Amino acid sequence: MSAPQTIRDLVDKFHRNLEAYRSTSYKEAQVRIEFINPMFKELGWDVDNTRGYAEAYKDVVHEDAIKVGGFTKAPDYSFRVGGTRKFFLEAKKPSVDIKQDIHPAYQLRRYAWSAKLPLSILTDFEELAVYDCRIRPAKGDKASKARTIYMKYTDYLEKWDDIASVFHREQVLKGSFDKYAESSKKKKGTAEVDDAFLSEIEDWRVQLARNIALRNKGLSERNVNSAVQRTIDRILFLRISEDRGIERYARLMALQSGDRVYPRMCQHFREADERYNSGLFHFQKEKGRQDADTWTLNLNIDDKCLKDIIKRLYYPESPYEFSVLPADILGNVYERFLGSVITLTTGHHAKVEQKPEVRKAGGVYYTPTYIVDYIVKNTVGKLLEGKTPQEAAAQTPTGKRAKGKRPIAILDPACGSGSFLIGAYQFLLDWYLEQYAEDTEKWSKGKNPVLYQHHKLGWRLTTTERKRILLDHIHGVDIDTQAVEVTKLSLLLKVLEEESQDTIGQLEIRHQRVLPDLSNNVKCGNSLIGPDFYTGKQMDFDEEEMYRINAFDWSTEFKDVMSSDGFDAVIGNPPYGYHQIHGRQEKDYFKKKYHAALGSFEHYFLFYERSLSLLRENGKHGFIVPVTWLTIPSARSLRKHILENFALEYIIWLPEFVFRQAKVNTLVSIISKNASEHFQAEIHDSLGFVEPPKHIRHFEQNAIDNDTYSIDIFLEPEAVPIINKLQSLSVQLSCLAKPCSGYNPYEVGKGMAPDGGKHTKKTVREKPYHSNEKLGNSWKREIRGRDLRRYSLEPQEDRWIKYGSWLAAERDPENFLGRRLLVQEVVGGKERRIVATFVDFELYYSRDVIPVLTDQSFPNPLFLLAIVNSCLITWYHQRLNPKAQKGLFPKVLVSDLRKLPIIDLDIENRRDIERHDKMVSLVKQMLALNKKLSAAKSGDEKTLLQRQIQTTDHQIDTLVYELYDLTDEEIAIVEGGVRHDGRGKMAT
Repeated sequence: MSAPQTIRDLVDKFHRNLEAYRSTSYKEAQVRIEFINPMFKELGWDVDNTRGYAEAYKDVVHEDAIKVGGFTKAPDYSFRVGGTRKFFLEAKKPSVDIKQDIHPAYQLRRYAWSAKLPLSILTDFEELAVYDCRIRPAKGDKASKARTIYMKYTDYLEKWDDIASVFHREQVLKGSFDKYAESSKKKKGTAEVDDAFLSEIEDWRVQLARNIALRNKGLSERNVNSAVQRTIDRILFLRISEDRGIERYARLMALQSGDRVYPRMCQHFREADERYNSGLFHFQKEKGRQDADTWTLNLNIDDKCLKDIIKRLYYPESPYEFSVLPADILGNVYERFLGSVITLTTGHHAKVEQKPEVRKAGGVYYTPTYIVDYIVKNTVGKLLEGKTPQEAAAQTPTGKRAKGKRPIAILDPACGSGSFLIGAYQFLLDWYLEQYAEDTEKWSKGKNPVLYQHHKLGWRLTTTERKRILLDHIHGVDIDTQAVEVTKLSLLLKVLEEESQDTIGQLEIRHQRVLPDLSNNVKCGNSLIGPDFYTGKQMDFDEEEMYRINAFDWSTEFKDVMSSDGFDAVIGNPPYGYHQIHGRQEKDYFKKKYHAALGSFEHYFLFYERSLSLLRENGKHGFIVPVTWLTIPSARSLRKHILENFALEYIIWLPEFVFRQAKVNTLVSIISKNASEHFQAEIHDSLGFVEPPKHIRHFEQNAIDNDTYSIDIFLEPEAVPIINKLQSLSVQLSCLAKPCSGYNPYEVGKGMAPDGGKHTKKTVREKPYHSNEKLGNSWKREIRGRDLRRYSLEPQEDRWIKYGSWLAAERDPENFLGRRLLVQEVVGGKERRIVATFVDFELYYSRDVIPVLTDQSFPNPLFLLAIVNSCLITWYHQRLNPKAQKGLFPKVLVSDLRKLPIIDLDIENRRDIERHDKMVSLVKQMLALNKKLSAAKSGDEKTLLQRQIQTTDHQIDTLVYELYDLTDEEIAIVEGGVRHDGRGKMAT
């Protein structure tokens, strides 16, 4: 498509007056109005907000331009879709040389990299440059660094399609922007801002910990952790406030000149206490406030340590632009930061170690913003539907608390760094502003107005109202003291997000402090253990044990909420795993206190039950948890408790990689404390809810099987009769054979090996032996899961392992001997077929091979192999087992194999014997054909054998359908429901 007439006219106009526009007297504001705004209007963006959208949903936000040190401290334009930033545009006047000047490029890249945006634009209309902003900016970078597009205004007519195909609003909505960003992604030099900033503050922690421990010998380990955390939090708060125009720019930077840095820094902290009223800066005892910090201002910290930190917070050393750093980035950084703790050696030297529970869990994982937003929308959002601001706030028309009422109360019982509370708070801010904006005359007048009109941003909530919303509605608990402080920090920064020195100055004139004290809203404690934990026990717990248990009394700590029947909404991402459940006394307590604590129970089971008990009538509950709670036997009591006492509303099965590094499939559950007859299940394949769900299904809650209480959201209605038929005609595989746990025979050995060598690493030999080498009895041939095929074994490499009784966890040798099926744990291919073969000789294997031991003569192991490898059993497995639904690395578990339905043959029945023998014959033929295929040389021979294999495989599947008495209609459902290869045929 050719450039539209508007663009042609702009190019012509610019060309005719080129010299005038290049003059230094032609200002940036003029080029924005005359050229850049019309250009992006032509690209479909509502630059002037002619549609009158609320601030949160404007297409384009024109940032305040705060000049500091010659640089604009906010990007000129932020282009957004649905309130989510997509890219920045930084405008310059035409006298600036965009192609060569390093400063504008560095400035833009700092903004976009800090905001975690993949692409952004630098333009003066005469020139236009697009930058890949995932590459960490560094001072001295050439202007061409990370630049993916450069063109002059004379190129616009010819290359308009290139611009519009990526940056036109319609194309952004269709995903073209994201596709271009991905295709242009540089593989070298990328460093995500959250990873880089995490590394930065981890380095600060190490420096501060070592220095504080060295210079303050009397501090305990807990004190050192607290001192380091508070110092970092305070410095970051003040530095972020500078970039947001709340604090005077470069106040901290000035501390680099001269000595006594920490005492002078503490003066800033004291001033912040006077100004903000935040628990972050709370040094003197005051009426109505708790826990003044009376000791950290007296710390000894070396100047060099602090100067190094401060230097790395400012341009040009710092690549961070804190004015655009999103709250979720800061939360992500802190969530992982909190996974480590400072420990002291006997010589009082500090070192940083990962917390044991984090190490066992494989890391700390921050909930993505889109998940938080979804849960908040479907809990808090639903509660606010149809309400007025006064009803939500429990206020009378005069603004006073309505008698017998209280504001909507929201809780995260395991708040971590505060991502869910930040999401809920932002939702409330947007909701209140939208409600108030319907009658600005009413809400901006009077003694206590809640609205004011900003000269550029339009109607905004007053600071007083933002504080009220936070104090009235938001509540959180976490067992980690540092996590509580980080949550408070994040919420306080959110309060200040739209403030400036002017708005804060107005409060100070009225002798009001700017920030609320959150000590009564976000608290440190054990959400699962109450004071009754100590009932009947000898009080012989030491101080460390008391801190670790940290019993929490909900009725005392949140008296107003609990005395009025509980919280209206409970949201969050509770901790997963067994590692969170500590000592024997705690386990005994849980088993007495919780329905869900039966058998082998996980931590999040208890959080479900406890948090649901805190919910008031008609309240809403939203968690993100592992998918396994829907079906695993250990969660039966939890499912029973939920299904019998609460109403499931939604189950949202999420795609993989919600948590980038965690190997866990997750779902969102929305539960209400009221009556319900049915719930909806959605299965999503795309991250971010950018596409509709792949499947939507509705279930009757009272129709859930009350034996297992399993909730199988993948089971299509038409599949239920087939499943029932298979189960009625069958016995479980475990009745006929023994599937065994995965084995890893080369685990780290301990002690001395027979040959005198000490085994401290995996003892694996991946190269074949030479014929003149003597093979000792402890060396065994090994295969892996990838070596298995359906009906064949094809090792990809010659591997040998050292195996013997010296291993730390020696496995039963019988698992590597005798007649047995071998099943691939991780199934591959588009069809996701179960892969199994048969062996009857000594063979060792890694943990991704599952042996199924069988020494019975009837049914023959080859008969079992045919059933396990059949299309029907793959279909059955895919519908009943969550791990089979994984987008990447779908699995067959030992527990899945044990429950596979094997047709119950009668050895006295002649027809059954005939069908059994026919199946065994077909499998023998299949094994022989696959063996020939492995040895085949010519292409023609391979093609012939593959055709024979396909025919035989089809005969086996047909006989399996006959054994299970499936009709033609049922067979069509099965074969239509198993994943197919690219040609639409069942793959073998």
